Amino acid sequence: MLKCKARRRIATKAAAAGVVSAGLLLGLGPLLSSATADTKTVNYICKPWLAGVEGTDIDYDVTVALNSSVTAATIATGFNATVALSGTALPPAPVALETTNSIQIAAEIEIKGNGSAAAIATVTPSASVAPAAPISVGGALPALPTPTATITPSTGTTQLILTAKNFTIRLMSGTTEAAKFVCSLPTTAPLPTPASATLSVTGASTTPSTSQTPSPSPSTSNTPTPRTTKTVTETATAEVPVDDQVETPDGGVATGGGGMLGPDGRVFVLTGTAIVLAAGIGGLMLRSRRRPQQG
Repeated sequence: MLKCKARRRIATKAAAAGVVSAGLLLGLGPLLSSATADTKTVNYICKPWLAGVEGTDIDYDVTVALNSSVTAATIATGFNATVALSGTALPPAPVALETTNSIQIAAEIEIKGNGSAAAIATVTPSASVAPAAPISVGGALPALPTPTATITPSTGTTQLILTAKNFTIRLMSGTTEAAKFVCSLPTTAPLPTPASATLSVTGASTTPSTSQTPSPSPSTSNTPTPRTTKTVTETATAEVPVDDQVETPDGGVATGGGGMLGPDGRVFVLTGTAIVLAAGIGGLMLRSRRRPQQG
């Protein structure tokens, strides 16, 4: 039975190693580097301070996002780590804030190394933002700024573990601290799991570069320098020729005259027609009188 269990353990380890190797060979490295960023909703105990007077502790659930700018660090080369705080249960404003005030965030990042440089250090980056609009007492705070820390691995380190720890929210009026919240992780059970990130650390490259880029020779071309051209665009509106215009007076269509005739032309037409008819009737009458009478 012991041999069978041992064989199973060996087979399981071999299978796991095969999956990791296959991921590296197939270009699945980004899936394995997800440990360099972590987001967790963590319960914090926040103690309010108003004008230097300590208040009662209040529990808040805060969403903490810890991110690293690299997936693998390098000895003696700095990289950035950020802590973003958000959530719907953030502390309200204990004092009124104007747009001239500021909100400062100081976040602790615990750094734990291994190898010959095994040690635990803590950095506390800070960031600030001004309210876009006035905030009344008890109003919701705006989106909190994101502090950024620069971390440089020491010689002998092969791995770094970053952990987001405590943070402080300060409400400033100029250089005077009007109020603040000091938020800490609980120290009694049940202990929360804070946001953390793990990075591998590699040694810095010591191979000197032998490539030398020659300096470009100064140009002796006599090509004149082009001058700046100023383009002015002008739009001209073409006029319609008089010969192409068609004028139709009012009433032309209604009277049947059309064109340039109009109502006055109708009078002349009717008058001429009457004269022609009168002349015709008069001629017929004269003709009938001249006929000889038969007897």
